[in-house]
Amino acid sequence: MSRTIDERQLAIARVYAQALLGLAESSGEVDQILEELLQLGSLMDEAPELGDYLQSPLVKEESRREAVESLFRGRLSDLLVDTLQVMNRKGRLELIHALVEAYRQEYEVLRGQVDVRITTAIPLSDRVRQRLRVTTSKLTGKEAQLVEKIEPSILGGMILQIGDGKMDTSIARKIRKLAEEMVERASRELHGGSQHVSTS
Repeated sequence: MSRTIDERQLAIARVYAQALLGLAESSGEVDQILEELLQLGSLMDEAPELGDYLQSPLVKEESRREAVESLFRGRLSDLLVDTLQVMNRKGRLELIHALVEAYRQEYEVLRGQVDVRITTAIPLSDRVRQRLRVTTSKLTGKEAQLVEKIEPSILGGMILQIGDGKMDTSIARKIRKLAEEMVERASRELHGGSQHVSTS
């Protein structure tokens, strides 16, 4: 699921995500809920008309409730379906993608993981990937989960985001510098020349 989520929406969705995670911990469904949420997010991307229907202010709450029940009850865990129904009653089903992201972030905190999202013009080599993972884990004290995206339009550059973007700046700077050096070196090796590396 690749999309930009509004920070305000993410903050609201985090309330639901934290409540859902707490219940999932009690029932032993933490991993299952994450998997189901990722599947739900993919479904919403693949069938945008479904999202349009569930989020439309023109559709009555009861109609949305029935749709959620018929589509998801028995296919997703009761905990997740119940959460969606709470969001429906509050008129918050437009936050489904934000819920997926918020739960994923909370899950990483719980599991001692940190997301490293890196967008490059060319694929990372296994050597670069491993070094970036090891260095990030060492600096943050968390298990680094690399999320890679290839975007040729950024030419020889890269875009790097670590976690939710709120990491200590000195640590983030070290990781960013390492990534820049590795991507620049890989780009030179591939093209036989120096490429400018830009970050954001």
